[in-house]
This record gives sequence, structure tokens and C-alpha cells, in this order.
Amino acid sequence: MTQMRLYQARHLGLQIVRRGVQLSIIALVFGLVWLSLYAHYRAARALSDLDPADGRREWILTVIDRQLADVEQLQAFLDGCKGTLWSMRVGGLDLTDPLAPAEMIAASKTIYIPLLLSALIPTVATLLLGRVYCSWICPAGLLLEVTGKLRKLLRFAEIPPPKVRFSHRNKYVLLIVGLIVVTVVGLPIFALVYPPAVLSRIAHAWVFGTTLTGMVLLIAVIAVFELLVSPRWWCRTMCPGGALYALLGWPRFLRVRVNAERCTGCGACGPVCEPGIDPVTQSYGIECDNCGVCIRHCPEQALSFTLGLPRRDHQSLPQGPAPRAPDRVERRKDRAAVTGAFFILGLLAIPAEAHHILGLPHYSYKENYPQAPTLEYPATSGPYDVLLTCYPGEPVPGEAANLAIYIKNRNTDTAYDQPITVRVLQTFTFGRNRVVLPATEVQPFEVPHKLSATFPADGEYVVELTMDVEGQPEVIPFMVIAGDPTATVSILLATGLGLAVFVIVIRAIKIKRARHARASAAAQPASC
Repeated sequence: MTQMRLYQARHLGLQIVRRGVQLSIIALVFGLVWLSLYAHYRAARALSDLDPADGRREWILTVIDRQLADVEQLQAFLDGCKGTLWSMRVGGLDLTDPLAPAEMIAASKTIYIPLLLSALIPTVATLLLGRVYCSWICPAGLLLEVTGKLRKLLRFAEIPPPKVRFSHRNKYVLLIVGLIVVTVVGLPIFALVYPPAVLSRIAHAWVFGTTLTGMVLLIAVIAVFELLVSPRWWCRTMCPGGALYALLGWPRFLRVRVNAERCTGCGACGPVCEPGIDPVTQSYGIECDNCGVCIRHCPEQALSFTLGLPRRDHQSLPQGPAPRAPDRVERRKDRAAVTGAFFILGLLAIPAEAHHILGLPHYSYKENYPQAPTLEYPATSGPYDVLLTCYPGEPVPGEAANLAIYIKNRNTDTAYDQPITVRVLQTFTFGRNRVVLPATEVQPFEVPHKLSATFPADGEYVVELTMDVEGQPEVIPFMVIAGDPTATVSILLATGLGLAVFVIVIRAIKIKRARHARASAAAQPASC
């Protein structure tokens, strides 16, 4: 018994370490974001303009400035710490998710050696340790693990959640098809839907004060689907990054080993397995992410981490034979198909100086960096790419904000040199929009069209641009948020959610009481 307690305590400690690593990665991402924001304020000499009314932002930037006051070569330090989990630089060391160069090669038909080198450390770590990125580093993995635990609340609320199963092969198909689509259209896709990259951009958007609705909605849809339909659906069956890490980690040295003499086939490890496999028969395969949860829950201490190449000696285990040969053949076919896809992409690629995706997010930065943070709103109309920038990034009600509109013909690579018309409307959840700035003609100034607008109060506004597109007037709306508006819709949603939770709790209590009453009645002896 003492030995069992020590075993469980040791592996509970391992899980605590794993959670600590995941939380440290989240802290690292937010730290890089705040350093990036600080670097912009410092480069623009705007630190002295910080308003104490900014609250959190002013306090954090002040603390950073105080902590870095004695750092020699401060600019070099700031340049060496930036980026996201998609591609980052920490202490001057470049680190990139292997999915990023794979997508870059497919989209650009080029090879950029520094980007490939930045993916070397994650790749080597995966070759040695397996899919530890998924279970030890990825913040989406932590979020979706928590979502899986919330399914217990549904059962407590007498709402048995369905457990729809999807094939693990889906993610390999998605990886292959996605790379083919990226090759054909020449545009990145994975960077837009890959949860670690999306969550990193959410962190940037939250700190910089830019819009994050679409990104939050994407993560929320995945979480709700896993909560109500299929546990761990994304990580197990859909994640292209997980598929790539699984393929890279197949020859790993760190594996979960099964002691056949101890294993009784009780099955306690299966339900707790985060990747959704049978640890006894499949821990040597590519789906295992070395999270170690199954080891902690094994009552016979038959599971443990071991170093070495895969061993296929599971025939003696009491719960059944090793996976059937056709399964192994199919897994080989999956690996061969993905390897072939990468080989074809490699043939299509040619060495060139491609754009390096490392570092700063794709918004809030112009070619004239450094600059103070701005807010950017992109749009397209016909052959034109349109970009509205607003400074400050969070317009202060009652103070003039500078608007600049960049319009370029993507076919001819020339700037739009005709006048445009701009007006500003304040929108309301209930009631008609109110004109704040009437239609104003704006002439081009060098490259952008520039004007000033004052947003009178906290709220949501629409900057409405009218321009001539191929002989026809085109209206392009841009949503801008000034100050800290009262979110009427959010309040209504929160109230509705609270009422729904209240109804569900009352329903669950009634069902439990009725079940208890029936059980008590059944336990009483029949009266004569």
C-alpha cells in the first residue's frame, strides 16, 4: 500500500509539473506580447504619454520600464523577444512550429533556410520525445482538457453528453488536403485555424486592444462541440499540427511501456487517456502524446515511461492481442501518404529569399516601424486592397483620432489617387444609427487618404468609405470601437445564460430527488 501511494504521488507530481509547464508557456506568450507593446511605445517615445486612466496597460508598461531600466543594449533585448507560438524569438533564439514552414513552402513554392532552422529544435525534440508539444506545451490542449472535464458537470446536471467518435485518421487527411489546397491557392490556411496560433493572436489582440471576436468565436465553437458532442474532438481527430507532430514523433525514444507481468487488463487506463487510445496496446504508436495520465491511474503500476525504440511484444498481455496487422498496414499507408505529399511539395519548392513569418503579428505594424500602436482594418473591393488605420488604437471619446486609408490596386501595384468620401456613424443595439461625421470628401495625401474624426462617446461606430471601383460607387464599412462601451447584447446574453444555468440546476435537483425517492421506496419492505 505504501508503495502504491508513493507511485501515485510521484506521477501526480509529474502531472503537476506538466500543468506548470503549460501555464508557463501561456505566461511566456503574454510576456512576449507585453514586451512587444512596450517596444512600440518606447520606439515612438510615447511612454511619457501613458494615461493613468488606462489602468492595466499603464501599470504593466510602467512596471516593465522600471524592470528593464538597467538592461544594457535594451533594444537588442527587445528585438530578441517577440512573436507567438506560431513563430517566436526568445532570447535571440528563433523557434517555429514545424507546421509553419510546411505551410510556407506549400504557399510560396520557396524555401527560406532561416525559417527551416528555426523549426529545428521543435522537430528534434519531437523526434526524441514524441508529441510532447500537444500534451505539455500547447495552450489549446490545456483549454480543451478543461473542456473535457466540464462534461462531468453535464452528467451532474442530468444531461448525459453524447460521445460521438471520429477517426484519428481525419487529421492526417486534413494535413495532406490542406497542404495541397495551400499549394494550389498560394494562401495560408492553417495559420488561421490552428488553435495555438489563434490563441496567440487572441493574446495579442487583447493586449493591443484590437478586435478578437472572430478568433474567440472559432475557439468557442471547437470547445462547445467537444463539450456537447465529442470529447477532445479537435486534438484527437482534426488538428493538422497534431498530425505532423505524430508523424515526426513516430521514431521517438521516450515511450509509455507496459509491464505484461503486472497488467491485469482492468481497463482503468483507457477512459483517462487524453489522446483517446488504449494505452496498453497503442502506447507505442504515433497517437500517444506522452502525457503520462494513464500511468498515474494504473492501479497495478504496470505502465511507466521508458527510453528506447518501440517494442511490439504485447501478445502476452491479458486483455488481448496486439493491434491487427491490417491496422499496422493502414498506419504505414498513412505515413507513406504524408511523406509523399511532403516530397512532392519539396520538388515544387525552389530556394529563394521568402518572407520570414517570424515575430510580430500581421496587424498593428506598418512598414515605417517603429511607430506607436495603431488599429488596422483591412478590406478588399474589386482589384483594390483597402486598409483603414486609426491612431490611437483605442480612440478616446471626445478626442480627435487620426484616420488614414491606404488603397492599392493589387493588379498594378499602384496607389489609388482619386478622392474618396468618408462618413462616421454611431451604431446602437436598439434604434437607428446616428451620423457623427457627415459625408466628407477626402483627397489623397501622398499615399494615404487622411482625416480626423472625433467619436463623441463610448460605443461602436462605423467608418463608411465610398470610392469609385471600376466605374461604380462602392461603399466599404469599417467597425471601430471607442472607449469602453456598455455591451447591451453581452448583458442580455449573460442574463440569459444565467437563467439557463438556473433552470438546468433546478431540473437536475428535481431529477436527483425523484431518483432518490424511487430508490428509497424500492428499499422499503412491502406492506402487508
